[in-house]
Amino acid sequence: MECYITYCIKGFFAFNGNNELIAEKLFPQNEIIERLVQIDNKEIVKEELEIIEEVSKDYDELIIESNKRLSDYENEKIRIQTPNQAGDFLRSNYDEFDLNNDEITEVYRNLAIYKIKKESASQDKHLIQAVNSIEEIDETISKLIERIREWYALYFPEMDIIKNNETYIKLISQNKTKEEIIKAKPDAFPQSIIDLEDDIGSEDLEIMNNYANSIYELQKSRKNIEEYIDHKMNSIAPNLRLLVGPTLGAKLISHAGGIKRLAMYPSSTVQIMGAEKALFRHLKSGDRPPKYGLIYQHPQVRGAKWWNRGKIARMLAGKISLAVRRDVFTKTIDENVAEEFKEKVEEIEKNNPFPTKTTKKRNEEKSKLKNKTRKRKKKNRRR
Repeated sequence: MECYITYCIKGFFAFNGNNELIAEKLFPQNEIIERLVQIDNKEIVKEELEIIEEVSKDYDELIIESNKRLSDYENEKIRIQTPNQAGDFLRSNYDEFDLNNDEITEVYRNLAIYKIKKESASQDKHLIQAVNSIEEIDETISKLIERIREWYALYFPEMDIIKNNETYIKLISQNKTKEEIIKAKPDAFPQSIIDLEDDIGSEDLEIMNNYANSIYELQKSRKNIEEYIDHKMNSIAPNLRLLVGPTLGAKLISHAGGIKRLAMYPSSTVQIMGAEKALFRHLKSGDRPPKYGLIYQHPQVRGAKWWNRGKIARMLAGKISLAVRRDVFTKTIDENVAEEFKEKVEEIEKNNPFPTKTTKKRNEEKSKLKNKTRKRKKKNRRR
């Protein structure tokens, strides 16, 4: 005889072939959300085990509506069918089991809220927000410094000698006048500075100092966020941090949408993460495919000879995949991961001191590519 098992927000129900209820195991009222989360995570809950044990005594085959695999169950009588006739019958007759649409909607709304809160509490989500904040702060600081340099040059044009932006802002924010700035850094300025009487009002100077101080505070906030990212990376992805550094590692996690998603990516995807536009351009127009994306920011890739960058990027992507999977699944730390990578880079550079293709061949390929591009543009114009 066949028995059909299904579940809803109330618990697990078992029906015979005639859709007659033969057993039920209800969830505790205060643990409904917890049970539904366990089921979504493909776990076998206590009530499911209890109803299987109860009905397996009288029935030869148990047909279960489940999101799990058959190998997850130890009972040989079980067969998975989703949906099965018991599930269809239950969903069509909620009123008979003291269920109404408002109650079901409320439970699933609470379940959605629970999942959102749990997801937002994960450590890598905070890391992603921190990395995005760094990028936005950098963009803001760049624009603000451009403005303060142009503005402050009206009062003290000799300050353009200071090329380092952090030093420039620090000098203005901590010193009220040009005389104080020259005393703070006398070696940076020439001996004779043209000074005009009444060249600026005190109100103008005050507002510029306050403006510079705001930028200085932003720069300090950026440093604090950088330290926070380093601390977070050390706790959730120590192997990735050792291999590529905290900033680049955090950018990779942010681009993937989480450390677990990054761990599931193949190394070929990791290699071109951040170069999606170039990849789509290659697929659409036949341009050269990208050899690297975000990982180009790694000094070993960026500083390599151009004919070795692709090889090093490919090898680094493989190392990143292994490091992230070690961080997520095994929780072990390989202290030598960075040293091993550097040794491999040195070996690649040693074995490939010269490009494999001559400059002439590369120029020929470039000219062919340009001709293709021109022809394609002409066709598009005709259309």
